[in-house]
Amino acid sequence: MNLISSRDIFYVICDILRKLDPKVMNHGLRTAYLLYKMMQCKKKYEDFEMADLCMIAVLHDIGTYKTDYLSDHLRYESRDSKAHSLYGYLFLLYLTPLKDMSKMILYHHTDFESFPEREYEYAEMTGWLNVAEKMDIYQNAMGSKFDYTMFQKQAGTKYSADALEALYQAQKKFDVFGKINSGEFKNELSELFDNLIFTNEFKRDLLISTLYLLSFRSEAVMKDTIITISLCISFAEKIYISNEESENLYYAALLHDVGMCAVPTEIIESGRKLSEEETRTLRSHVSVTESILRGRIDQDCLDMILMHHERCDGSGYPHRLRDYQMSKPAKMLQVADSIAALINPKGSKEPKSKEAIIKILEMEADAGKLNSEIVRTFVNFYDKMMENVDADLRAFLADYNDLQNDYNVKISQ
Repeated sequence: MNLISSRDIFYVICDILRKLDPKVMNHGLRTAYLLYKMMQCKKKYEDFEMADLCMIAVLHDIGTYKTDYLSDHLRYESRDSKAHSLYGYLFLLYLTPLKDMSKMILYHHTDFESFPEREYEYAEMTGWLNVAEKMDIYQNAMGSKFDYTMFQKQAGTKYSADALEALYQAQKKFDVFGKINSGEFKNELSELFDNLIFTNEFKRDLLISTLYLLSFRSEAVMKDTIITISLCISFAEKIYISNEESENLYYAALLHDVGMCAVPTEIIESGRKLSEEETRTLRSHVSVTESILRGRIDQDCLDMILMHHERCDGSGYPHRLRDYQMSKPAKMLQVADSIAALINPKGSKEPKSKEAIIKILEMEADAGKLNSEIVRTFVNFYDKMMENVDADLRAFLADYNDLQNDYNVKISQ
């Protein structure tokens, strides 16, 4: 897949999570850096292995985005660690291709002497992640009073003695805490992530995982995206475009609303007429999407994404483009996104009936806003396309719903 590199897929995920809450992402990056330099001291791992393990370290608190303590870092990292560790583990297990490493997240708060799965492939690194994370938490909380040898009395019991020794070596050799304080560590970490190398199948599955990240802000946006993907697939089957355009359209539909991660949930799901300021905030998701994807994804795909709220008569946003300035796949995405909003309304609004949806779309086409050929295709194949939408919603949401059910059962035990 030449659409996007392995490293850039990971950076897209990081940027989405950073928009949701920068504190959690910054903690993840610092923790990953400490783990990286600890592993360097051991001289056991290849660069690509360290990159994979540090990717998990960056994402180790991903469960906090769906649990209740996002604003209270010390609470979710110490007194109430079960919820976010469990949700993060299940998220990677059910919704990503990172299943083999997911238990690192489940056990990253487990005391070394209590670790239940010594034969787990990443058991050692889970203990090391535990040390790296705790060091970052306490250094951040204690400032100048922080002493990186403070856990030595608990070596071999609460913390891995090997991990603590690797940390001491890393500090002496690389001055890791000094580089964290200066921000210099980011450059080294960026160079490490150049070594991320995924198969095409893994890249595809990891990109699809971004769909589920949207649920951290709004499940309605996640469902909108699924509907849009389904409709774009149907349009590409009914209206001729090239294979390359079809692939770009699929990923444009998948990623077109990633910028919604920066829009408050109460605006997304208000279900009422928005104020001018709220409308500007909602519309800013296009520029946020561009900031996340620019320079990372195929330009033709990005162009489709950035046009999904443009209209053929020049009345859309953000650039008021006209029909001749936009490709046919971009117009397919516009129609699909418009239909998704009618099928899956926000707040207390009811979904539109078939007749109402068709009437609205035909009015938009007659007014020159939406492409008439694409609208006519949807109207002609309405029932079949809606069957596909229902099937795709069930397929995409099956693992997501299993995750929620599994979490609810396990968190109550």
